[in-house]
Amino acid sequence: MPATQGTLVLADISGYTAYMAGVEHEHSLEIIGELIETIANSFDSRLHIDQLEGDALCATTERTDPEILAWLNDTFGRFHERLRDIRELSTCPCRACASASDLGLKFIVHRGEFSRQQIGHAVQLYGTDVNLVHRLAKNTVPLREYVFATDATLAGWPESVRQGFVAAPQRYDVGEVGAAYADLAPVKEKALKDRVVEVTPQTSKLTLRYRYAGPPEQVAFILMDPETRKRYLGVPRVDLIPGAKGTYLGAEFHCRHGKNLEGKTVFRITACDIPDFITTYMEFPMVGHAYRTDRLRAEGRETVNDVYVTWDRLPGPLGPVKEKGTALMAKVYFDKSANAIRKMLAEGIGADRIRATAAS
Repeated sequence: MPATQGTLVLADISGYTAYMAGVEHEHSLEIIGELIETIANSFDSRLHIDQLEGDALCATTERTDPEILAWLNDTFGRFHERLRDIRELSTCPCRACASASDLGLKFIVHRGEFSRQQIGHAVQLYGTDVNLVHRLAKNTVPLREYVFATDATLAGWPESVRQGFVAAPQRYDVGEVGAAYADLAPVKEKALKDRVVEVTPQTSKLTLRYRYAGPPEQVAFILMDPETRKRYLGVPRVDLIPGAKGTYLGAEFHCRHGKNLEGKTVFRITACDIPDFITTYMEFPMVGHAYRTDRLRAEGRETVNDVYVTWDRLPGPLGPVKEKGTALMAKVYFDKSANAIRKMLAEGIGADRIRATAAS
């Protein structure tokens, strides 16, 4: 295959060797698998995953702009959110579960040339720059978690971005490689601090109430099932990415859209106690993202669904106008979804599942 110019990214789990050497393999493999999958799902539609290497993923893109750094910061935040969710759900006293928080994540980024070669049923990356990325994983950076970018990468990024990096040239048998690193500790702190567990009536910027002709369990099923979500969101495909330990905590719904399903909108469950309440992080126009809490309660033969939505305050003189526009847009969007849910309830969708669960 012909050579491609672009950016190579190696995502490497820090502390993997020590972790695997000192813990029970069954649970450690499950945890590492979840973390690798979290990285892969975050890379999806952004970076092409070319190689899986046990504790690392090697990915590529033809892009060379600083948006790549934003992707890596987002992936890093999701990695630590998943670690937190695993810890919160874990009741196992084994060393694998107890020491999962010792794991970390680092990224090696290099702008260069790479080719792909078909070997049997697998495609492998090869080239001098591919070898260099892997060599750079062994470096003198005095941190556990960081983005380590070569000078070739940083040359294509603006000075405002480069200022966040500390020079750390590396010397190998091939000579000196100019590079610099950025500490990811602030990214981790922000990701873990920003989680919204519940939007309350006091913090809500948009409060709605819907009534449905069915029990809370059936309404919750329709809210959470990928096939029914596809209908009430009006998209051609929804992929459910399971949360920590296979639960809904941290689960993501990837809503695909566009002519070739190239578009993706992410909905992430940040907290839930089904069927009573569900809090969802969602990507949303104008405000970037919002949080929505659904509270479900039975009232006779109906379900009352109280909806509370909030988003970050928009700065600038047009902020209040944009926030009002966001609230109006969200109400139209949620009202349309509620009507689709009512139609599915009338069709009896989810009723058999609820009866089967009650019988068991």
